[in-house]
Amino acid sequence: MQNKIEWREGAVVTAEDIIASLKPLVDEYFEGTCEQRGGTLVYVLPDGRKFYLTAEGK
Repeated sequence: MQNKIEWREGAVVTAEDIIASLKPLVDEYFEGTCEQRGGTLVYVLPDGRKFYLTAEGK
């Protein structure tokens, strides 16, 4: 597993950054496939069901 990702105070962190950071975890821990589409991870179970994990900054 990778080391923790640290962003300094005031750093510009986007939804895409958060999703890109989560993708390796989903790839490692879950069976199926995972694809990043901007600020969304599309996770597909082996039986074809899809889940969308979305990051949104406010």
